Amino acid sequence: MRRFARLATILGISATVVAATIGTADARPARFAVAAVHSAGTGATAGSLTGTMSWSTSLKSVTLSNVKLFVKGGECVNFQLDGRQGSVIVAGIKRYPPNGGSYCPSADYTWSFGTIGLTADSPGGIEYVDFDITDYWHGVHGWAVCDRDAAACSGANH
Repeated sequence: MRRFARLATILGISATVVAATIGTADARPARFAVAAVHSAGTGATAGSLTGTMSWSTSLKSVTLSNVKLFVKGGECVNFQLDGRQGSVIVAGIKRYPPNGGSYCPSADYTWSFGTIGLTADSPGGIEYVDFDITDYWHGVHGWAVCDRDAAACSGANH
């Protein structure tokens, strides 16, 4: 009977280690959010970008879905994103609006961009996705970095 108890304990510990390892390996960010906020991040939001993200098993591509840009009425906002390996851009720089300028609604407005894809053009895939959003008129800037080995993105507003 003691052998079975010892075996059950060993199997239980092994299953816990495997589950913990699997959770760590799959800790890719599933959502992103970035905002340009006045007064060093304590004031009114000029604009925000949100959506979900999925990383391919090869890590060569990242698909951003349900991408939405909110802009406060009277503000002018633009954003860009890219995929990186270390400090080298390997996927994109995608700018919105694509031809320059900014989104400048007279009243609060949300644009839907649907799905945006990033695909690496070099071996090793995408390690990070960088997001930048700027309130053009006021020089307010927000950024987020989504590391494929992290559970969530990090960022700041200023």
